[in-house]
Amino acid sequence: MKRILACLAVVAVVSGVAFTLLAPEPATAQSGRVVKIVAGSPGYDHIQPFMAEKLGFWEKYGLKVEFVGGNYIRSNNMMSTGDFDAGYNQMANAIRYNAAGIPIVIAGASSANCAVIIANPNVKSWADLKGKRIGMVTKFDVQWLTLTEHILPRFGLSEKDVNLALVPVPEVASAIITGDVAAAFPFEPYGTNAVSRGAKMLLSAKDMIDKSKIGSDMLRNGLVLNPKFIKDHPELARKVVWAHMDAVEVMRRDRQVGIDVIKHYNPKMDPKLIEDSYDNCGWSYQQPPRVWIDTLVGWMRKNKIIDKDVSYEQVTNFALQEGYPGYPGWEKTKK
Repeated sequence: MKRILACLAVVAVVSGVAFTLLAPEPATAQSGRVVKIVAGSPGYDHIQPFMAEKLGFWEKYGLKVEFVGGNYIRSNNMMSTGDFDAGYNQMANAIRYNAAGIPIVIAGASSANCAVIIANPNVKSWADLKGKRIGMVTKFDVQWLTLTEHILPRFGLSEKDVNLALVPVPEVASAIITGDVAAAFPFEPYGTNAVSRGAKMLLSAKDMIDKSKIGSDMLRNGLVLNPKFIKDHPELARKVVWAHMDAVEVMRRDRQVGIDVIKHYNPKMDPKLIEDSYDNCGWSYQQPPRVWIDTLVGWMRKNKIIDKDVSYEQVTNFALQEGYPGYPGWEKTKK
């Protein structure tokens, strides 16, 4: 009997250790966990974590954050290897990573549209672009897909009718004015900058999507989470999401605060340029509409960017947005 009792005691201890190792940390033990957040440059699309840093949102939620921001390539590399808890990424990239088995889900939206199509002043109509070079920032991203699958067909053109060329976004204005490209599709504020220097506005941000065909604006970037982080630290993940939602609300409600935050992180950028381009970025979305995600997946399958179908449910997780009380979330959260 003593041997049996001893064995049971050992099993109980081992089981207790195993449970401690495998179970998620209780909420009371999560406060010491450092959350790793990555993002690109502090432009309109990735401004939310910079705002959370500048205005102290994370601290107000009791989060300890290691924020790695300022470089798109570095943040993309970290997310492509799963080396993050939360991050900011192109939705097309997030979908591609998810389809490839990399742990990533879209948990919130950033800005909407926030890009314009500009042209050399000699371009009188879309028909003038046939056979001409159009400057693009990145191949097979949201803008590339939106242009080739939605915008060009609206104006009687196809991808085969034009020559899409990669042009670094800071060089867009000079490329347009010198005639190196006939048109370009830069994100803001580089499109507005080009127009101020003599380029022609060919398609404004608000007209980017034909709503009669797609019931959504063009949403390029958003908050993404590592599913393991959500599973192991649901309370921390919820606070990260709410801090992001607070930042979106500030951008929507208080234009001057939004502009001031962007100016703070871009001290060498022309302040008037920041102000003039701000309204080309919409802040009315806390999550991308299902139709937009389904449309992106369809375009990506058609272009063989992903080799299998993925569902809206697979690539998104908006459950952590539930219960968000509105800005400021940390003050309205029940203790």
